[in-house]
Amino acid sequence: MVTATLEKGKHTRERIVDAASELFRKNGFHNTSLAQILAASELTKGGFYFHFKSKDELGDAVIEYMKDFWVTNVLDQIAKESDAIRRIERMFDIMIRTHEGNVFHGCALLAVLTAEMMEVEEHFSGSLRKIYAEWKASIVQILEQGKQEGLFKDWVNPDSLALLIIGAVQGTTMMAHLDPSHIDLSSLFRNLRLLLVEGVAS
Repeated sequence: MVTATLEKGKHTRERIVDAASELFRKNGFHNTSLAQILAASELTKGGFYFHFKSKDELGDAVIEYMKDFWVTNVLDQIAKESDAIRRIERMFDIMIRTHEGNVFHGCALLAVLTAEMMEVEEHFSGSLRKIYAEWKASIVQILEQGKQEGLFKDWVNPDSLALLIIGAVQGTTMMAHLDPSHIDLSSLFRNLRLLLVEGVAS
């Protein structure tokens, strides 16, 4: 009985985080009301406050979910590839598949929250910086591996190129988020992947 209750509570919390993630992606954090979150997660105020003390605490949970999703579904997966070029290709393949499968728009959510909070919300900006730092570190590791393996050109600077890759991905994602009816994000990701791999490969 206790186990069933705990499991139900876990599923309810996950439902709130899922609903909030999608609303934050579409509307931004500040433009999403508690009423919208309650309606999307099909909960009462009491049910919400049983799991979260405030909307800010929910924001923390969404960012943590976003980080965990990235680690599990991207970083852990690309680590299985044998060489650096395949790891880069796999990273883009996963982002394309995730976008097309409408699973979890992590890149778009990260871009929206960054644009909204980085300069004004110190509490959240610290968490967002950690996500970017881990993302950058993972790309730097791939690029350094590629140079050691002789797969990338000598001019490749792993630190600088990692920042350029993240900037290109986030900028492209934000453009597609702002005008989804005219911008094909999957096509842009495929072109970016091709440009990157052909540009740095020896």
